[in-house]
Amino acid sequence: MKSLDYLLPYKDNIDWENLCALKEERESWWERESSKRWKIESYPQREVDQRDFSDSWVTLSEKSPVDSHQDGLHDVAKQLSPWKKGPFKLFDLDIDAEWRSDYKWQRIEKKLVDLKDKVILDVGCNNGYFMFRMAQHQPELVLGIDPVLPMQAQFDLIQNYAKCPNLHFELFGVEHMPLFKEVFDVIFHMGIVYHHRHPIQQMLDIRESLKPGGTVYLETIGIPGEESYALFPEDRYARMRNVWFVPTLSCFMNWAKKARLINVEVVADTDLTEDEQRITPWCPPPFQSLKDSLDPNDPSVTVEGHPAPRRFLIKASKKKGQ
Repeated sequence: MKSLDYLLPYKDNIDWENLCALKEERESWWERESSKRWKIESYPQREVDQRDFSDSWVTLSEKSPVDSHQDGLHDVAKQLSPWKKGPFKLFDLDIDAEWRSDYKWQRIEKKLVDLKDKVILDVGCNNGYFMFRMAQHQPELVLGIDPVLPMQAQFDLIQNYAKCPNLHFELFGVEHMPLFKEVFDVIFHMGIVYHHRHPIQQMLDIRESLKPGGTVYLETIGIPGEESYALFPEDRYARMRNVWFVPTLSCFMNWAKKARLINVEVVADTDLTEDEQRITPWCPPPFQSLKDSLDPNDPSVTVEGHPAPRRFLIKASKKKGQ
């Protein structure tokens, strides 16, 4: 089992006993019969020459290229499909994921605080695409949490070659944030809030996990409207079962304010388009994407008749001394 020793410098602000017990329980998931598909015993040997996390593609390159089909790297990466977040350029292998996550990162960069030497949490980090983008800013630590084995398997594949010592992935969930008390300088909480029953509780937990004066980036799907309200779908929204509240922008901001976050500001309010989310060879049919979730005769509504999703991104902070 991988150690949590990298968190020892912050132990005084962590419920250490419960976190270690959680770590042990989550690592046992890999022993399940259903987990075998995601467990990669060995990776093809490659020697990284350059790492470039500054552009749209998270890129690793080598001096003497090897055909990824010949050494098995292509097959290993395909075994871990579908790839939902990206894109990654792993030597000669272009992993064009369902989401062009660089679009979201470009929106964040407009209001990005200085990440150098910061302690950062990425909640629902998926395969770590954003963590690698953060790495170029030289943070002290980036902890990504996501309780999904395929996501860790994808992260481990990239990290096996990238070898970024300050990036760590754990199979923890948003519900485990209370184990951290005033640990993080910056928290990224993107595409998570609508998948859980208690949006304001998530923001309260974020505030408690932030150091005084810390910053949070909150991102969600949302619906058009000037008033402060949220759609609560009876069943599915855009074919997704696990959607609880889909807010207007003002409602989303009010959630943050109700959680006593301050300096709440809009970073982006954008249409969600098929340029940003679509089916690719790395997330192929029968998987579905944005196009499949919208009414083919009226893309302003979902297949269920709800308003089509927008993407809202806000930035907020925790009051100093709070």
